[in-house]
Amino acid sequence: MKPLPTLAAAALAALCLLAAPRGARGAEPPVARETLPTPSTFLHDVAWTPNPPPATDGTLSLTLGDDPETIRYFEVPRTEWEAFKTADSPGSFYAKNIRQAYERQYGASREEKFDTPIPVQTHIDALCAFNEECEPVVLEAIENAHTSIYIACYAFTRTRIARALLDAHSRGVRIAVKMDTRQAEHPGAQRILALFREAGIPVTLIYTTGEYSAMHNKFMIFDMTQVVTGSYNYTTQAQVSNWENLIWLRSPSMAEQYKQAWDAIVSDAP
Repeated sequence: MKPLPTLAAAALAALCLLAAPRGARGAEPPVARETLPTPSTFLHDVAWTPNPPPATDGTLSLTLGDDPETIRYFEVPRTEWEAFKTADSPGSFYAKNIRQAYERQYGASREEKFDTPIPVQTHIDALCAFNEECEPVVLEAIENAHTSIYIACYAFTRTRIARALLDAHSRGVRIAVKMDTRQAEHPGAQRILALFREAGIPVTLIYTTGEYSAMHNKFMIFDMTQVVTGSYNYTTQAQVSNWENLIWLRSPSMAEQYKQAWDAIVSDAP
């Protein structure tokens, strides 16, 4: 790997957040949770929890029908909540004004399922790339790998990157892939995943519950000392059509944090 320019302190501060341990963070004052008792035979456990002042919105939670999983809708204005409470038909109001209008989360959050490593400040060497310059960075990192490459990807259809990984595998580099299961249905992805499996590279498809949720990571960990990550998907569209960014980090401590995150990526229960 070529020497990477050391980031200035200001850039490091932007890249690596220094956070206090969870136990040392100030406790949030309790907020009043409002409920809507049994609005219909279809809507259950309807509640609205306001965000701390000066915000005038909150989180709306409910369950649907016989499904026990809670759905949370974020940044729902109080005015919307008040209209929901007084609607003649709460079910119709929900379908028309809530269901597709706000960002939502189905079931437990990632925070509830995974004890995310606390961000730490560290001194690292880094290189950034943009747009068509992203793929050469990925290829160089793969070519320089000696022992292992752990991959978390949302989409993967780029044959050139797949070929580099197969070459690395053939020279003894241990490779493992985790990929979003919906994106794996793309014909280009199916061809690449078939090549990986035929070569003996383990591929785990990650299923997430919820209509709009996904395994949306895009990172590779090299030799437990380096990480390549950014917006860049391993696709031809990302390489030739999109506005993309990528950063190549050399830091064993950061690689360890990414590996913890990689290990924690598992499918939600169907």
